[in-house]
Amino acid sequence: MYEYLKKVASGKKTLKDLTYREAYEVNNKILNSEATNIQIGAFWSALRIKYATLDELKGFIDSIKEYTDFIDLSEYKPVDLAVNYDGKNKSIHILPASIFIATGAGAKVVGHGAKNVPSKYGVTYYEVLEAMGCGYPTNSEEIYKAIELSGFTFAYQKIFNRKLYNLLPKRQEFGLRTYINTVEKILNPFKTTKVIIGVNHLNYVEKYIKLAFYTGYNDIYVVKGLEGGIEPSPEKPTKIFTSKVFSLTIYPKELKEKINCDSSITINKNAEICLSILKNEDNPYRDWAILTAGLIIYAYGLTNDISEANKLAEESLKSGLAYQNFKIYKSLTKKRYKKKYSQN
Repeated sequence: MYEYLKKVASGKKTLKDLTYREAYEVNNKILNSEATNIQIGAFWSALRIKYATLDELKGFIDSIKEYTDFIDLSEYKPVDLAVNYDGKNKSIHILPASIFIATGAGAKVVGHGAKNVPSKYGVTYYEVLEAMGCGYPTNSEEIYKAIELSGFTFAYQKIFNRKLYNLLPKRQEFGLRTYINTVEKILNPFKTTKVIIGVNHLNYVEKYIKLAFYTGYNDIYVVKGLEGGIEPSPEKPTKIFTSKVFSLTIYPKELKEKINCDSSITINKNAEICLSILKNEDNPYRDWAILTAGLIIYAYGLTNDISEANKLAEESLKSGLAYQNFKIYKSLTKKRYKKKYSQN
């Protein structure tokens, strides 16, 4: 590790970028416990100060991919929800409802993640799904069955990359964001070509589009949504950057009333909101869930008109197909789920 640390951590005037090969090799050492905790912490700190180059990030990605058990769902052509693994701590999730609204309209959707990830250590959307009574598939057979029958499936990081997952205690001890936060959400573990990427900062948009192409995506949508998620803002227009020659803008004008999205809403209340929406009940958050589902439907490719996508989302709710798909997913995953949240 010394030669890599000497290169990136020698001070602002003398530090140098790693080559692709060097980045690949140093990340292999980290994944295979061939570096001490002090060395790893020093390297992660140096990269935070220096900022990783595109070549370095590609090297890190290819190193991680060496140990990834890919789950090939390319036959379903799903859209991957590439949201931050560290969740949210300032706002709620509407994705648990929007996912099944989108699948009720005919989209196929996939997600992946882990819990207690720094730096936010926030609540993730699948933890809200857990509060709604769901779990997650525990092997590839269950993953295939879930997407086939409900239109949605999820892979926990420990299932598709155990070495990366085993780094989590070190990441938690370090406490800050690392380049792993940047690359883990776009590893493309399902080998699909469609992705919606949530970002916190607009200066990451171009880098994420380039990295997404590198990991096999072709239809790429980057959203600076609520707290780095993919949910369009309920208060102002949200611009969607794409891999194509155009961009989209989603306007919140269709929201009939102002909604409270902050973290004062508990995870159980968040779950109740999403369940109410899926049951097509009168709910102030319903239109926001439809806007988000419309984006997923559009990215999946059911229509090339965002207004039409919102109409398809509305029909999915009214027909009951959204709630039906949720119940299917719940029935497929709840048996292995140890209850953590009380249900009202």
